[in-house]
Amino acid sequence: MKELFKSFFVNSLFVGVGLLAASCTEDIIMDVPEGKKRPVVEGSITDEYKCHEVILSYSSAMYDTLGAEMISGANVYVVESSKYQDAGDTIYFHERANKPGHYLTDSVAGKKNRWYHLQIKVEENTLYQRALSMEADTKMSNNATCIDSVGLLPLRNEEGIPFVDEKAAVCVCPYFQMLHDNSIVYNVELYLNGRHFKNRPSKLFNLFPMQGYADYGYFNGPEMLKDNIEVPVGIMNKSYLHEGDVVKVKLYSISKDYMYFLVGQKLAVGVNPIMGAFPAMFSNLFSNCDAIGWFNATSVIEGEGIYHESVFQE
Repeated sequence: MKELFKSFFVNSLFVGVGLLAASCTEDIIMDVPEGKKRPVVEGSITDEYKCHEVILSYSSAMYDTLGAEMISGANVYVVESSKYQDAGDTIYFHERANKPGHYLTDSVAGKKNRWYHLQIKVEENTLYQRALSMEADTKMSNNATCIDSVGLLPLRNEEGIPFVDEKAAVCVCPYFQMLHDNSIVYNVELYLNGRHFKNRPSKLFNLFPMQGYADYGYFNGPEMLKDNIEVPVGIMNKSYLHEGDVVKVKLYSISKDYMYFLVGQKLAVGVNPIMGAFPAMFSNLFSNCDAIGWFNATSVIEGEGIYHESVFQE
C-alpha cells in the first residue's frame, strides 16, 4: 500500500515538475498553424439538487487574447433513461440572460446508474450556413452512500514525498464505506470554510482511482490501516488553516474515459521542446460540425472535518 501511495504521488508530481520547468523560460512566440474553428462543449449533470450547466463556445487561436466566442441561441436538453435508448424524463437547459453561451437547468438532481443523452442544436451560427447538431451519451457512475467523517492529519510517511514540506502538510483523509468497484475514479475538490481551495499541494491529487483500495471495504478503516497509514485524497498547506476551520472534501465519481479527458486537458500545453507534441483530446461528442469537449454525469459524496492545531503539535 505504501509503495502504491508513493507511486501515485511521484507520478502526479512528475507532471507538475514538467509544468514548472516549462514556465521558467523566456517567452517564445512560435508560428503554430491554426486549426479550424470548432464548437466546444463543457457540461455536466450530477446527483446534487441544483442548477446544472452546459457552456457552449468556439475554439480560438493559440495567441488569441480576445477570449472565446460564445455560442448563443442554442436548443439544449438532456433525456434521462434507466436503460440505454429508453426515453425518460427530459431536462431542459435555458440560456442565461446576462451570460451568453451559458445554459442552466432549473434545480434538479440526476440519478446514479442512469443514462443521459445530451442534445444540442444551433440554427444560426458563425461556423456553417446549416444548423449545428451535437449530442453525447453518458452514464452516471455509481458511488458510495456518504462520507462518514474527514480526518485532518499530519503527513506520516517516513520515506517522504518530494516537494511536500512534511511539517506544513495537512492530509485530508475521508472515512467511508466503499463499493467493491475498482473502476471508480474520484475527481477530488477541497473546500476551506465554504470556499473552493486551490493551492498547489491540493492539486497533486485531483484524480484519485479506487484501484487497489476498493477491495478493503471501508476507506481508511481498520482492515485498510492494519499495515499502513491513513491515505489522504488531498493535501493542504497548514499556513492556510486556523483552529476551528472547516474543511470539506467532495468526491465526484467519474468514468475512466472522463478521467482520460481531464488528464488530456492538463497535458494540453501546446507544442514545445519540453513537453512534446500536443496530445489528441478525448471527446464523447457526436456532431455534424467536428465539435469537441465532454458532457459528464457524475455522482457526488461529501464530508467535513474540523482543523485542530493540537493534532500537529509534537
